[in-house]
Amino acid sequence: MERKSKSRVGSVLEPVKIEKLSDSRNDYDKSIKVILLGDSGVGKSSLIDRLKSNSFNVNQPATVGLEHHNLIIKINSSIVRMQIWDTAGQEKFDAIASTYYKSTDVVIFVYSINFRDSFERVAQWAKQVDENCSKDEPQIRILIGNKIDLNGERKVTTDEGKDLAKKIGCIHFVEISCSDKANEDNYKNINNIIEVIGTQIYFLSKKDERINSLSFNYVASDSILIERKKKCCAC
Repeated sequence: MERKSKSRVGSVLEPVKIEKLSDSRNDYDKSIKVILLGDSGVGKSSLIDRLKSNSFNVNQPATVGLEHHNLIIKINSSIVRMQIWDTAGQEKFDAIASTYYKSTDVVIFVYSINFRDSFERVAQWAKQVDENCSKDEPQIRILIGNKIDLNGERKVTTDEGKDLAKKIGCIHFVEISCSDKANEDNYKNINNIIEVIGTQIYFLSKKDERINSLSFNYVASDSILIERKKKCCAC
């Protein structure tokens, strides 16, 4: 995927180029923590598969506890590793998941449009984030209504989703289907999630454009640091 969008820095629009890279590479400039929250069965694991490789597993096994995934993207000239934590969603795992809220850079809330309870519980997930994360830390929040392929069974309206997104401080809301790989608009909406995150990362990493004058949880990989040291010593 290679897309271009605009990010406003001051009064000047700067181009932002975002590209997915191989997840196997271990060199990166920045590492950010992403956590997915939502009830069990809303499609969080399927969303990760679609974001990483545009794949869908009909027999996706239920997540137990927490699972970790990497998604590597290039934002202009910077290589960013997105460490994505997938939570189980069941209430019995809430105590485990809460320890992973701290230092979270991106929170993605997911619910099923055909399951009203999963939508109403998003507010509870957001409350847990508020209680476990510092209010002074910059944070990107996104709300996703999944399973629009089951629109005939819809229990949550699009407007309700938009209203909730505003209420819990999300910068982006979208309805998608992780199972529908043939719909081009759906494919674009899924890829746009990465574009939104990447653009915001770029915007917030600008020295004079950080929320509350704080930076994200950026950590360069050892290979990048070694290479920078070599260049510095060669000067």
